[in-house]
Amino acid sequence: MSMMALPEIKSRSKELFSMSLPMMVEHLALSIMGMISTMLVSTIGQYAQAALGMVDSISNLIIALFAALTTGGTIVVAQYIGRQDLQSAKRAGGQAVLLSAVLSGIMFILLFFFRVQILGFLFGDADAAVMDAALIFLAIVSFSFPVLAATQTIFGLLRGSGDTLTPMVISIAMNVVNLALGFVLIRGFDFGFVEVPSFGVAGAAIALLVTRILGMTAALLFIIKKARGIRLNRLRFFKPNPPMQKTILRLGMPNSIESGLFQGGRLITQIFIVWISTAAMATNTIAGSIVMFINVPGNALSIGAMILVGQRIGRGQESDVRRTALFATAAASVMFAALCFVMFFLQGPIVGLFSPSDEVLSYLPAVYISNLIATPLVWASAFVLPAALRATGDVVYPMIVSVSTMIVVRVALSYVFAIAMGMGVFGVWLAMYLDWVARSAFFIPRILGNKWRGKGISASKKDDEVQVET
Repeated sequence: MSMMALPEIKSRSKELFSMSLPMMVEHLALSIMGMISTMLVSTIGQYAQAALGMVDSISNLIIALFAALTTGGTIVVAQYIGRQDLQSAKRAGGQAVLLSAVLSGIMFILLFFFRVQILGFLFGDADAAVMDAALIFLAIVSFSFPVLAATQTIFGLLRGSGDTLTPMVISIAMNVVNLALGFVLIRGFDFGFVEVPSFGVAGAAIALLVTRILGMTAALLFIIKKARGIRLNRLRFFKPNPPMQKTILRLGMPNSIESGLFQGGRLITQIFIVWISTAAMATNTIAGSIVMFINVPGNALSIGAMILVGQRIGRGQESDVRRTALFATAAASVMFAALCFVMFFLQGPIVGLFSPSDEVLSYLPAVYISNLIATPLVWASAFVLPAALRATGDVVYPMIVSVSTMIVVRVALSYVFAIAMGMGVFGVWLAMYLDWVARSAFFIPRILGNKWRGKGISASKKDDEVQVET
């Protein structure tokens, strides 16, 4: 790709950041609230931190499994919006929401009734106090998975239509509510006229469940009554439509398989950390909260790149896809570098917020510093580029690469480094960085080549099943 002139850089920056900035604000709020929530849980004890990390690893796996609907819906809607086929976009949106309700309901039933067996199988070596807390948290939070699936699917539809502001507003409101409820229910609070007792770990789970229900209600009401780009205000949009469902799943299922196996790999590395110690588990949970904050620019620009590329594919502008993807990757790397530079000098205050034990402090600095070095160098090419490839319809290649490097590099080397070589929790994170390098080695040549072309929704005709709204 030739060097970009300054006017083009300004134009692309304006387009990319106008799409991504609301998501950056949203993800920033999410990460800050997540860090504060982890801090609140840390006041209960190290065992609670460890339990939260265990359940989070399972939750991430469940969320990844219905990511097919979020990703598939976003890509399909973005491409239909790009070709100005609003009716097909609405039809796709209704089918994505319908699928999310069915699939997430099945996941909830399996997770709720088999939670003891699942936690016992995965984390049987955990301390009894950690396991008890994890069982309580998972039993309550599992009810929120169908709710979260619907909410995230609707957010994906809105973003695919170009509305990134509404998901931001709802997400921030949800996290403010979660923080307030969590503060009251975890610690207990005396309002004067009524005293709320401390519910501990259960309080954190209840707050999350209530918050997600409120968020889904707001998202549904908006997309039915207020949305401009894609308003699902007709029952026929939700009538089962196998051809449209097939299109959504064709584009989204590889990403779901990829995300599911990817999170499964992370779950295995979490088991390795359980083998080390409770302090190592707590370290991993705290580091994960901090990294969530660091990853804000990259996550937002990944979604922004996916939306912009999807719309270009819908308009038949394949010639501009590569430049759009590479520009978003470069922008993410620059933002990472600036953020990590600042966070290097804030290590002490940031780590101190989590009230870590002396043993946790012996693990955490190495993980913290190494992430500040690795993220600006390789994260963007490992994650922004595959997001752009998926938006073109090239969904199988990123799945194969991500799953392969997860198994061959991250999982295998995590065991070698952390267990066999005795490097502890840092060994798991070192293996993760090498996984990023391996992903980048495959995704950079892919976007520079042409094998991703011609895989999107055909722009030559509209879907036979779409009916004209009257």
